[in-house]
Amino acid sequence: MGSIPSDVCNLVLIGSASRREFTTLVSWLRQNPAARTVGHFRNVAAAIEAWDGLAAEPDITIVLQSWSDESVQPDVNQLIGKTLFQRLLCCIGPWCESDGRNRNVWPGALCVPVRLAESAIAAALYSIRSGHPSIPPTLANDEVFAHRMAVIQNRPFMSGLPDMNGAVIGPDRVFRQTICSTLRDYGLHSVHLPLMTSRQRIVPGETSRGPVHLVFHDLDPWDELTEYSLTATRQMFPSSIVLGIASMPDAGINAEIGDAQIDVVVPKLDLENGLRWHLKRLLESKRQERLHSYSDSVSR
Repeated sequence: MGSIPSDVCNLVLIGSASRREFTTLVSWLRQNPAARTVGHFRNVAAAIEAWDGLAAEPDITIVLQSWSDESVQPDVNQLIGKTLFQRLLCCIGPWCESDGRNRNVWPGALCVPVRLAESAIAAALYSIRSGHPSIPPTLANDEVFAHRMAVIQNRPFMSGLPDMNGAVIGPDRVFRQTICSTLRDYGLHSVHLPLMTSRQRIVPGETSRGPVHLVFHDLDPWDELTEYSLTATRQMFPSSIVLGIASMPDAGINAEIGDAQIDVVVPKLDLENGLRWHLKRLLESKRQERLHSYSDSVSR
């Protein structure tokens, strides 16, 4: 197999790149200067059959899964074996996000929702170039969480966040502190609070640094206390954007929070990529609003 400069990673793509849910991701991959596609196959079985004839040894393999059970377990096991010392990610479409509840064809350590895939792949490419070891597919969920959270060290602030304030709300003090620490790495100063209860007097609140712009609310476990806390959060921080954090951000939790006025839900298992992706979109939206406002003022 051939070789390429160390700052460019060889990539194998598996799955239907033409499906609507994957077109944005595939376009981004093909334009990414940090990756070069050395093989594209319609499914896992075809990739395994042609593996030894690849133009170069892959550094990362990306699988696009459109529906549950699209790949069979023996084929997935073979692919995991062939990529054991490289990176392997299964980007699951919106119809598959709840697979972790009753299916285990793909280990959770290798799965990422397609809406967060760009951030996850960028982190993987960065990790490859930095010489960090790949994530073992056998890791338990808590180990996956710790591994992915460790990737954010030494990353630059996200432009715009240092001018904002955040609040992290949830029942678990250690988890709240972890989120605050992560947000601090991004440049966002945050306070952390326990769940709001009916015994508290709810009044609009601010931090010592000014109003709260972003609220990160733990949705686990979903019960009356959590639901009440969300309602109280909206009263305490009426102008803030609320991001929910859940173990399984699927149709079930989305139905439960339908009346809770949550702007987005971030998966706990892929917290780092989820937070970064959603915050990036938020900041881009804020910048566009400022540009439109400036343009309107100039045109008057």
